[in-house]
Amino acid sequence: MTVLELDLNTSSSRTLITEESSTNIDNFEYRYIEERNAIIVLSERSGWRQLYWHDLATNETRALTQGDYYIDSFEGFDRYSNRIYFTASGKEPGVNPYFSHLYAYDLEAEAVYLLTPEEAHHQISFSQDDKYFFDNFSTYDQPTRSVLRSAADGTIVAEIAQADIAGLSAMGWEAPEAFESLGRDGQTTIYGALWKPSNFDASKKYPVIDHSYTGPHTQMFPRSFRTVLARNNQALAELGFIVVQIDGMGTAGRSKEFHNYSYKNMGKNLTEHVSAIQELGEKYSWIDANRVGIFGHSAGGFDAGHALLEFPDFYRVAVSSSADHDFRMEKAWWPEMYMGWPVDSSYHEVSNITMAGKLKGKLLLVHGGLDDNVNPSTTFKLAEALVNADKEFDLLILPSQRHGYQGKASEYFRKKRWNYFVEHLAGKEPIWEIDWE
Repeated sequence: MTVLELDLNTSSSRTLITEESSTNIDNFEYRYIEERNAIIVLSERSGWRQLYWHDLATNETRALTQGDYYIDSFEGFDRYSNRIYFTASGKEPGVNPYFSHLYAYDLEAEAVYLLTPEEAHHQISFSQDDKYFFDNFSTYDQPTRSVLRSAADGTIVAEIAQADIAGLSAMGWEAPEAFESLGRDGQTTIYGALWKPSNFDASKKYPVIDHSYTGPHTQMFPRSFRTVLARNNQALAELGFIVVQIDGMGTAGRSKEFHNYSYKNMGKNLTEHVSAIQELGEKYSWIDANRVGIFGHSAGGFDAGHALLEFPDFYRVAVSSSADHDFRMEKAWWPEMYMGWPVDSSYHEVSNITMAGKLKGKLLLVHGGLDDNVNPSTTFKLAEALVNADKEFDLLILPSQRHGYQGKASEYFRKKRWNYFVEHLAGKEPIWEIDWE
C-alpha cells in the first residue's frame, strides 16, 4: 500500500509512505495534519499496530509509540496542546487485551499518558474543542458508566449516567464468565466468555454451543456490557445450554504474528475453539464436551458449516446462516485480503463445497433470497454438493430477506435455530409457539 502526494501544478507525484507485508495489509491508516504539515500513520510494520509521524517537509517517518500492544484507533489531534489522542488495547499489564483505553501522545514531551485508568472497555467521543471527552466504559460483567472527562489528564468532570440493570437482576440474569485457554502454539493466551442458564445447576451436564465468527477483521470477546446483551446468547442458554464465544489465533486486535495464523489458512480458524471447549470440559463437570453445537452468520456461517466438515468428530450440530461457503464466490476484496491473490489451491481446499462429502452430524443451512452481500448461490452450491454426496441436511430460504434478517423472518429464523439445537443437541421436544411479549 502506497501513499502518494500529487502536485496539481506540475502533474507530478512523489511517494510518501510505502507499506509492505508478506501476508496482508489490513489495518493501515493515515491522517493528514495540515497544521503541522505531517501525516499520522497507524501501521503494523513493527509487528504491532503503532503510531508513526511522517514529516512532509523532509519526507521521513519516525515511530512515536512502540511496544507489544495494539492501537485501535486514532481519535484526534489537538494543535494547541500538540497532543495525539488514540485508543489502544493490551498496553496495561494484567488487563484483558480486548479492553480499549484512551491515551495521549505529547509531541513535545515525547511521552504517552493514560487518560482512562479503569479496567474496562472505553468508548470515546471528543468535544469539538478537544478539551473534553465523553467516556462510556463497561465490561462483560460491569454495566455501562458514562462520564465527562478532561482531555488534559482524564479527570472526571461530571457523572452522566449509570446503567440500571435491576430489571435484569430481578429475572435471575447473571453476567457471562470470562475464561482463558492456550493457543495452538502452546504459549499464547486465548480469551473467551461463556453464558449459563439462569437456573444453572452444577450437578447437571450441559451441551455447549459455540457462537462463532472468525472473520479475521474483528474479534468476538464481549468487551462491553452492551455487547453482552446484544448478542442474544442468554436466550439460547436459557434453553439448557452453555454458550461460548472464543477468539482464536488468526483474529484481529492482537499482534501481526497472531493475525497471520489465518492468512491463507481460514479453514483452521476453529482450532482454538475446539481445544478451549475441550479444556472447559476437563475443568468443569457441568460441561459436556461430547455434545457441542455451533452457529454463526456470514463468515460465522462459514465457520458453522466448516465445523462439521473439518472437525466432524467434535461438532455435532450446526446452524449456518448467510454463509460464504466458498471464498471463490465471495465479493473480491474480502477473501483476497485473507486468502491472498491469485486464487490458488488453498481456496479449493478450505471450501465447504469441496469438503461436502465429509459431513457428519446435523446441519441447517439458511440464506436470504435477496442477499446482495453474500450471494445465495453459495448456499445453493453447497446444498447441491451435499445432495450429490448423499448427505442428509436441512435448508431454509427466506425469500424476501437480504444479508441480515428483519421482522417476521428474523423471529422465524431465531425459533428455527433455537429448536434445531433443542431437538438435535439436547435431544428434547422443541416448542414452536412462543409469546414474544
